[in-house]
Amino acid sequence: MSEFVLKTADGRAFLTITEVAEGPFFVNELFRRKFGGDAPDIPRHFIAFYKDPDGALHVAGFSHMLRFNRVYLSGGSCSDGSTLRRMNAEELELVQSQGGIWAMVLRHAFHRLDGECDAYFGHCGDKRAREVALATGFEATHTPVHIVRWHKPLPEADKAALLESVIAIGLF
Repeated sequence: MSEFVLKTADGRAFLTITEVAEGPFFVNELFRRKFGGDAPDIPRHFIAFYKDPDGALHVAGFSHMLRFNRVYLSGGSCSDGSTLRRMNAEELELVQSQGGIWAMVLRHAFHRLDGECDAYFGHCGDKRAREVALATGFEATHTPVHIVRWHKPLPEADKAALLESVIAIGLF
């Protein structure tokens, strides 16, 4: 069950973010458009769904969290511009007031997963995506593409070891 719902001024729920077991079922078309391949079929999949005024559901955004040792790797994150274009001005304003689709999906995932890990890592080369990630609590690392969100205190030696273990993976 989702813990996140956006509503219009008249109380109509139009956006929800939830974790689903079968992410590819919902996001493969979007994922193929954005990344040229299928979405990962291993847990954990966080999806933003938009409900239009007629009641039809549309995928608005997606992020995958892959468990790796004591951290989660955040990847495959994307939003669907065609879904955003379906939104009316009030809905778009509400989405933007929350930082956008991806920011909301990330914050929802953090809320759900913070108790299970020591940190989150991302591999981010896109300038706009990096801005959104940094606004949600990620910070830059010494590499040009890796970002990290430390959400609990850890000794610096542990942080360095975790970062190096993630860098060793390569692209994720």
